[in-house]
Amino acid sequence: LIKSISFGIFASLTNFFIILVIYKKYQVLKRSNRLLEKNLIQDKLTGLLNRRAFDDDILELSLDEIFSVIFIDIDNFRIFNNKYGHHVGDLVLQKISNIIRDSVRASDKTYRYGGEEIVVLLRDCGRKRALEIAENIRLNINELDNNPYSKITVSLGVSSYPEDGLSVDDIIRASDKALLIAKSLGKNQVYNYIKDDDGKVINE
Repeated sequence: LIKSISFGIFASLTNFFIILVIYKKYQVLKRSNRLLEKNLIQDKLTGLLNRRAFDDDILELSLDEIFSVIFIDIDNFRIFNNKYGHHVGDLVLQKISNIIRDSVRASDKTYRYGGEEIVVLLRDCGRKRALEIAENIRLNINELDNNPYSKITVSLGVSSYPEDGLSVDDIIRASDKALLIAKSLGKNQVYNYIKDDDGKVINE
């Protein structure tokens, strides 16, 4: 009887430790998978979400909801990089990314779209609120102390659904076009995508 009890205890302990080892391996694998998934959608330099994440997230947008897009471009960034070097440019890009991330709502998503271009996706956000957020971003970046280097400014283009297009792609193109107009008009400004009766883009 004692031998049977001892064997039962030994078997139970053995099973417990086997399960414990399996559980620990599972937790390690789970953490590794989370890290891998994060690396796939996160830009390494800025910590923002990357273009792949943006392309995935816009597929989830519903045309039954309102949303806005802000395209942001650092003014004269290529000139800045050529003057001070890409290492300094990378540091500035990191600072700008942090400011943008801190200037938007917790529910908004910020992506490094490519190079010095950053996109903010604002779900459940109409034109008026989007313009307020965009201007807040611009002002906060204007206040950045970038000594001993040149002052940094950004240009921003804003578009909103459903006013500015019938599809997600329409809204993205509208925001990008508004950004280009903001830059052509002197930079360091927010441009709101609005068409007049002739189909030309105007500023509100």
